[in-house]
Amino acid sequence: MRKDWWFSIGAVGLAFLASQHHALHMLLLALGLGGAGTSLMTAVPLARRAMLLMSLAMVVFTAYQLRDTTRPRSMRLLGALSIVATIALMAWSLAMFGP
Repeated sequence: MRKDWWFSIGAVGLAFLASQHHALHMLLLALGLGGAGTSLMTAVPLARRAMLLMSLAMVVFTAYQLRDTTRPRSMRLLGALSIVATIALMAWSLAMFGP
């Protein structure tokens, strides 16, 4: 399989994962949880841990992309800010709800 095919498959996979984030929130709204949906994250710790692991995976992937010096400086800066924000939110989540 050629290298560019892997990038195409990866892009489709990431798009699917991104759409699932929205689907989870819509499912919470459909179940009537609304703003209380965060209680589901404490009631079902496996779902919360899976989301934290996916966030960590995206941090690693973004950090890997930052190594590419051919990317524009603005894209690398945005990636770095995204990493900082994600790690801060993960730390807050762990501090508030535990591991």
